[in-house]
Amino acid sequence: MASRNLEKMASIDAQLRLLVPGKVSEDDKLIEYDALLLDRFLDILQDLHGEDLRETVQECYELSAEYEGKHDPKKLEELGNVLTSLDPGDSIVVAKAFSHMLNLANLAEEVQIANRRRNKRKKGDYTDENNATTESDIEETIKRLVVDLKKSPQEVFDALKNQTVDLVLTAHPTQSVRRSLLQKHARIRNCLSQLYAKDITPDDKQELDEALQREIQAAFRTDEIRRTPPTPQDEMRAGMSYFHETIWKGVPKFLRRVDTALKNIGINERIPYNAP
Repeated sequence: MASRNLEKMASIDAQLRLLVPGKVSEDDKLIEYDALLLDRFLDILQDLHGEDLRETVQECYELSAEYEGKHDPKKLEELGNVLTSLDPGDSIVVAKAFSHMLNLANLAEEVQIANRRRNKRKKGDYTDENNATTESDIEETIKRLVVDLKKSPQEVFDALKNQTVDLVLTAHPTQSVRRSLLQKHARIRNCLSQLYAKDITPDDKQELDEALQREIQAAFRTDEIRRTPPTPQDEMRAGMSYFHETIWKGVPKFLRRVDTALKNIGINERIPYNAP
């Protein structure tokens, strides 16, 4: 069993490297994150729907990766034959499985972006914007304005004080991702981030791995489609959730980072709270 699991993980790892060659480098964990989530999900799929369906999903996944890597029309034809041979019930499960796998891949990439940004900050390096999993942060942007574009620190500070930011919250009955699913995705992302911490103990790792499996299964078993039209109260709760879960936490954290970035270029004054 152990050797089969190792072979399975090696296969998943190889297919992922074919699918995302532009997003990985030797120091990246994206492949490791993605392979872990995919492996856990395939185990859950087997528990819920049987080994045959698991093998069908994995076969489709591998054929897709091979076609993406080699552009061999035979692989695309094989994939089409597998899909057209499915009965309607299995087709729905396979389609949902791939939708879920894409969500997991996005979560793995989000964790990878955060880790790369954190590592770059530790080294004091600029972000490699040619890499698909990195992006500039506020401190780096401000440093570039001063160092590369020769803007004075006071000019940067004055520009920030006069920035206008407006929030637009639109009630949208066809919102693509349900709030309950977003919350489960956030917990999966949190488990994955903690699971690869350097100081994690074996007991903590086991508990996080079990929590990760629970959350992946819960997300897969959650209906992605809202079956009834939302009431005005539902839309109001959804809108307010952005304040409670994102804005109240994210805005103060972002402003603290702006203050730190300004301090590092010699501006000891904070952006006033009554700025536009």
